[in-house]
Amino acid sequence: MLTTRVVTGVMAILLAASALAGDQQRPPQNPARAEQKDTRGGQPQGAPRGSKWWQDEKTKAELRLTPEQSAQIEEIFTGWFAKPGLKEKVNELNRREEQLSNLISGNDVTEAQLLKEADQVEALRSYLSKDRTLMLFRIRQVLSAEQRAKLVEIQKAQERERWGGRGPGRGEASR
Repeated sequence: MLTTRVVTGVMAILLAASALAGDQQRPPQNPARAEQKDTRGGQPQGAPRGSKWWQDEKTKAELRLTPEQSAQIEEIFTGWFAKPGLKEKVNELNRREEQLSNLISGNDVTEAQLLKEADQVEALRSYLSKDRTLMLFRIRQVLSAEQRAKLVEIQKAQERERWGGRGPGRGEASR
């Protein structure tokens, strides 16, 4: 169960990075909790899941995103996915998560063994999360201050619409 959640979380981070690329207000999602719906979005209203906000015509118009900016963001994003070793790190995280899950399920494991494996898993998660955060930061640097502020507005409006006032970040409405 733990392995499935983590694998799902890591893949969600990698596959949904385009939707997340514009958000720097919240820290990266913890892969272990990725089964929760990710509302940090960035995909334009009505766009298919996983679409790239910097390529959506409506969002580009609202942000007054230039073709050069869109191309720069795409280059940063695709460069991150093509980064040497990224896939290997994800595969290693999946493998170590499986090992940790097996240790937790096993009867003949010591706390020291469990903690050693947990440290390895967390180090890999941290590496992937920091790397993704750096990619998001670089994308944000392409935008002007006004564009960043407008993008935050767009994303908040999309989040409100998606959750209808119920969900994360909604105060009393989320209880």
